[in-house]
Amino acid sequence: MGWKGTLRSVNSELKRQSREAGKHHRQHLKETEREEAFEVVQEQEGFLQDIISLHHECRACFDWEAIESQPEPKRPQNEQTLMINASEKLDNFRPNILDKLLKIQNWRRKKLENNLHKAKLSDEKNNAEALSRYENLKREWDKKQSLAQRLKTDGNAVMEALQENLDIEDLPIGKDVQFEISNEMQIDVNLKVLPYEDVIPDEIYSLRQSGTLSTKKMPKGKGLELYQDHVCSALLRIARETLGVVSADIVRANAILNVVNTKTGHLEDQIIVSTIVVRDTLNKLNISNIDPSDSLSNFVCNMNFKKTKGFEGVEKVTLS
Repeated sequence: MGWKGTLRSVNSELKRQSREAGKHHRQHLKETEREEAFEVVQEQEGFLQDIISLHHECRACFDWEAIESQPEPKRPQNEQTLMINASEKLDNFRPNILDKLLKIQNWRRKKLENNLHKAKLSDEKNNAEALSRYENLKREWDKKQSLAQRLKTDGNAVMEALQENLDIEDLPIGKDVQFEISNEMQIDVNLKVLPYEDVIPDEIYSLRQSGTLSTKKMPKGKGLELYQDHVCSALLRIARETLGVVSADIVRANAILNVVNTKTGHLEDQIIVSTIVVRDTLNKLNISNIDPSDSLSNFVCNMNFKKTKGFEGVEKVTLS
């Protein structure tokens, strides 16, 4: 083969390799696109599941009867264990023949005396730390004992327990939570929920048969049903958290949304769900399997929801 034939052969091989490289590159891009599409769909499905399963968890769990029966912490005794051991070693020290030959008996005695001094300091430090731990435990015990006793009749104590023990700032359940305690010790939980557009995505993702991403506008009916479940899930969650802090048998939970009043044209807070959550009934539910919207039928509840319009304002459910 001449040099021209060799050149044609080399060029042909280079083109073939280029086509193969392009083919592999396109295949890699398709695989990457399918993987990214799968992750997007999974992420959205996880998010939509999270916003309607807020009620599955409850971090607050206080047994005030058990707390009230807890014994008072015992004040620690001053311990001198280290000093006693070091003192015994010093008292029992007898220089041996080697100590006398090397003339180190004074050095050894001095070392034991130094150890005794260090032991006294260590005992003092340990006793001070034990006393500090005791004082902290005692203050906490006194505080919880007082609170447990006052919770039965003092609305201020109920509010104090809720404010100190209900950590809701990082819960994704709404904008704000306010508590009201009546003279009859009835607890109202007012949850200001997020508006529809801040919760429900505009688009819904799915996978085509090819594995690529399909994007469609969120159907209005589906979006409203998701929002209803989200609001009811958030309301159940805050009711569970509240009952986990206080020893009340019931709590009235109200979901509040800032919407336009069609009569005045102004934005105002309106109750969209109001329910009386009963502890005994709540404890009998299989929380992880309930539909949050349907589950409110287990309680006295005011809710006006239409699948085509969503929530409409309601009155607080009446206590009797």
